[in-house]
Amino acid sequence: MRIVDLSLPITSNMAGLPGIPAYEANPSRCTPLSVMSEAQAASLKTKGVQVPDGPEMSNHMLSKLEITTHLGTHIDAPVHMLEDTWSIDEVPLESLVKPGRIIPLTDIPPGGMVTADAILNTGVDFDESVIPILHTGWTEKTWGTPEFWDNTVYMHRDAAELVAERNVSAVAIDFFPEFPFWRSDVERPDGQPAGYNHKILLGNKTIIIQMVTNVGAIGADAFTLSAVPLRLQGLDGSPARVFASIP
Repeated sequence: MRIVDLSLPITSNMAGLPGIPAYEANPSRCTPLSVMSEAQAASLKTKGVQVPDGPEMSNHMLSKLEITTHLGTHIDAPVHMLEDTWSIDEVPLESLVKPGRIIPLTDIPPGGMVTADAILNTGVDFDESVIPILHTGWTEKTWGTPEFWDNTVYMHRDAAELVAERNVSAVAIDFFPEFPFWRSDVERPDGQPAGYNHKILLGNKTIIIQMVTNVGAIGADAFTLSAVPLRLQGLDGSPARVFASIP
């Protein structure tokens, strides 16, 4: 069996959604609280870990993670946008571990829109027996650069409606699932209010697996997609480890 990791690494100061003050006020932080030696501290710094000055020396390494629930590769629970529904710890794992099906959308240009027609024109069929992966390649090409948010690929409402109509338990995407409200160079599609796509999908209990990467490395039609959130009691989403298992 071959395993392909589809997750972004969690680091300090990951780029959050523009125009949402909570992301700026609560940056991600991966902080070692103690290390075993100065040599270990130096090694961590070479890997890009932000080691504080004068870390505690101990017989073990211990770290602290601070991250919002919708940053990097993550999973949205229905309670993210709706009340009186599943929180992330209530999402059945059966909804998140299934055969995957790649929908190739890599011809959508930077700043372009994923539409229902674009999905249908691929000729790839999908139903409730699989988790579709809408693969534009946007995350793997631009994550960590200003272009990721400045010129993001995004989703039209009819694409969300199509996915919900297929009654899939989850959908994985590598682009922004709504209209990019922070961009002044694009016009909001008619009839697409804020949060519409989230509400259509999550209202159908179609769980949204966001910001997957490295999808092009799967290279197979038959594989199992696993998207594993933390079991955060009562909360709205979670960072996730997402991977494909290829026989």
